[in-house]
Amino acid sequence: MTTKTRLAIIDTKFPWKLSGFRYWENVEMLVQRPNTLFFATEPNPDEFPTVVHPFSQFKSIADSEEITDVYCVFLNLAISLLGACTLPDGTHMPGSNPFLDIRSFLLERQIKLHTTLYPGGGLVQETRPEFLDIVAKNCATVFTNIEDVLLKVNTSIYQPVVINTELYNYVARAWKHPIHLVFCAFNYPRKGFSLLVQAYNSLNSDDFHLHIIGDWEEQLTQLTNKRFTFHGILVPEKLKLLYQTCHVFINCSTYDHMALDGFPTTAAVDAMATGCLLLTTNPRNDQLILKEGIDYLKINTDEQSLLHTLFWIRGHFHEAKRIALNGSKKIKASFDRKKVVTAKLAHMVENR
Repeated sequence: MTTKTRLAIIDTKFPWKLSGFRYWENVEMLVQRPNTLFFATEPNPDEFPTVVHPFSQFKSIADSEEITDVYCVFLNLAISLLGACTLPDGTHMPGSNPFLDIRSFLLERQIKLHTTLYPGGGLVQETRPEFLDIVAKNCATVFTNIEDVLLKVNTSIYQPVVINTELYNYVARAWKHPIHLVFCAFNYPRKGFSLLVQAYNSLNSDDFHLHIIGDWEEQLTQLTNKRFTFHGILVPEKLKLLYQTCHVFINCSTYDHMALDGFPTTAAVDAMATGCLLLTTNPRNDQLILKEGIDYLKINTDEQSLLHTLFWIRGHFHEAKRIALNGSKKIKASFDRKKVVTAKLAHMVENR
């Protein structure tokens, strides 16, 4: 390290364990740089290994603690901090907040802003390119895990989403009947729950059992196939125990007005790390790390495609187990929080 650097991380609702990658990334940031400071625009009571300051105290603490670098996740938060929530023609960045503007403060004190742009958080297919231009021109570092941003921001750096592979550790399981399927997502149209229901209602077989995780209480009446267990929303520690007993993680993601999910979703990567075989629509056709037929199985957004793949698994346990193991190894090698955070810190503060 050639200069003295002090990193601050600004988040929205934090600490929030159910946010997944954001929580574990910040935990690892603290492990690797113990003098990192944390701020939240919406302080949350979940446990965290250090103090999380309210955003209202950022300027005073930044001065007293000599902060040199700020890091945040999601386009709408970066745009908020830069005070660029609305374009000249009146287009507003969804989810942004002009009251979070600290751009002049950062400029006056020569504090560098770094960000990660993941799907959602204001980043959708229709996002105006001007917002990405603003981030590219005003952020010292831009990380992303999607090709859209890599192509539009030529200085952006690919980094996969962070996974806590120490928590979501691999566990070998017996591949036998019933095949335990798991679907885990928050209730959004793009998650494809209706497709899952259509296919599963056609599975008149004791060879399969479905586990549903998330806020899907009002949709459960759609299931006429009663071979399922509804778990509601689970904390990470209970979630990993369930994953470790399941064989297949089903992701039916499509596109809705809020976002086109990244690939693989955080929930899918968590499950894969424990040894679940991923079945996914892969709506982005992303082949950056995971390879179709080698690390996961791809399905189309129709009932017959999902059924065909489930029947294939039922008749090909050996091959299915091999693909699941390949996927787990790939997740451990590329998505592990220690590796990803080390790389991000190297770009942001370590190599200066």
